Amino acid sequence: MPLEDDGGPAVSIITDAASAWVRGMASILATTLLTSGSATVLATAIGVPLGARCARAGGLEGLRVLVRTLYGLPPVVVGVLVYLLLSNDGPLGPLDLLFTVEAMVLAQTLLVLPLVWGGTWAAFDAITPGHRHAIALLGLERWQGLKVEVGLVWRGVLNGIALGFGRAIAEVGSVLMVGGNIAGRTRVLTTSIVLETSKGDLGAAVVQGGLLLLLALAMMFLIEGVQGLRPRARKGLTSTGVSALASSFPGHTWSAMSIERGGVKVLSLDGLEVRGGEVLVVLGASGAGKSTLLRAMAGLEPEVHAPGVGRGQGGVGLVAQQPVLLSSTPLDEVVLAGGTADLLDLVAMAGLEGRPASALSGGERQRTSLARALAMRPSLLLLDEFSSGLDLATTLRIEGVVRRVAEDGAAVVIATHDLAQAQRLADRRVLLVGGRAVDEGSDEGRALLGLALQG
Repeated sequence: MPLEDDGGPAVSIITDAASAWVRGMASILATTLLTSGSATVLATAIGVPLGARCARAGGLEGLRVLVRTLYGLPPVVVGVLVYLLLSNDGPLGPLDLLFTVEAMVLAQTLLVLPLVWGGTWAAFDAITPGHRHAIALLGLERWQGLKVEVGLVWRGVLNGIALGFGRAIAEVGSVLMVGGNIAGRTRVLTTSIVLETSKGDLGAAVVQGGLLLLLALAMMFLIEGVQGLRPRARKGLTSTGVSALASSFPGHTWSAMSIERGGVKVLSLDGLEVRGGEVLVVLGASGAGKSTLLRAMAGLEPEVHAPGVGRGQGGVGLVAQQPVLLSSTPLDEVVLAGGTADLLDLVAMAGLEGRPASALSGGERQRTSLARALAMRPSLLLLDEFSSGLDLATTLRIEGVVRRVAEDGAAVVIATHDLAQAQRLADRRVLLVGGRAVDEGSDEGRALLGLALQG
């Protein structure tokens, strides 16, 4: 009796009840995270490659509309579909997965997938043909190329994943239908809230709703934190010096080069030869076809045969007129292509190794792109207005590097409208007018050299 007066049994009952509630909530939270997290991971593994592939293919507007329509896919429809698949009479009935966590993960994956797929697709739309050309010339495996593309648009991809997780963790209809809301097994926060409300225990429902919001908020803060991360400069990647900058080029002759766009001939050459150890300068005014010619030489135009050298190390290096970067810093850029910080020193980028790519000037982006091309020790180096953003002193220094590449045995092709640069570097010259090669001594050639190339 004295013990009862002290409240011992009552305290014990309350403590046991509280302990049981905590254990129950821990189980519910764990099941919630397991189910929604697994579904998001699976949807990411499927949706990110699909989004990247669709953006790369282009012209799939009908499919894009369908994917966006599925953003609003009703959970009960998914629940019915999965239930039919997993029921005893369904095609997956023998697996005995109905009313399990696995069934809930399957249902949520189907709901989340369109959001991740569509969000990734929209993010990958920001990757330009220039980026894809630069990635292609690196000679990477397909998964490595996808990794580089994701690195370019990872914040957008992460937004799609965040939307998917948000839908998964808040979903109730399909998981209730295929999971059964079994205590200790398939009960998650949303189904538990429904149960408590149906029992009239609105206090418990409100508490669990608050936990659900806190859990979602914590995940969103985590994703925002990841998005705000700034890349750190790499260290310890310098070498003792730069030896050979290039590989030997065996030479290549195109018997004909013809490219048509929208019914207009943008390039029409009867023949062109490129030799190792020399600098070929392609002159012409804006719109003459110089950039198209360089892309064709790189094997990036399907109408023109590739030059007979591979991609990656010892292959083709290209510095585009509007250079694109594939990494977050100049050092990451050359490391991606197999180089070291010495190459950045060579192109007058010393001290800028760790600067964010978004903070680089046009000239700095040009030099970083050149360093990336040199990191592959190319046998064919293609340069499109590669010094247009540089001052004269830096231009002369970079021209010395280009001359050294040719001396190492590579073929160098430079597209420019700068006649002075052509006179300094060219072993041979080709003059383009409207995609055609013209003689410099012709009226057309003299007019162009005397007027258009003076700037």
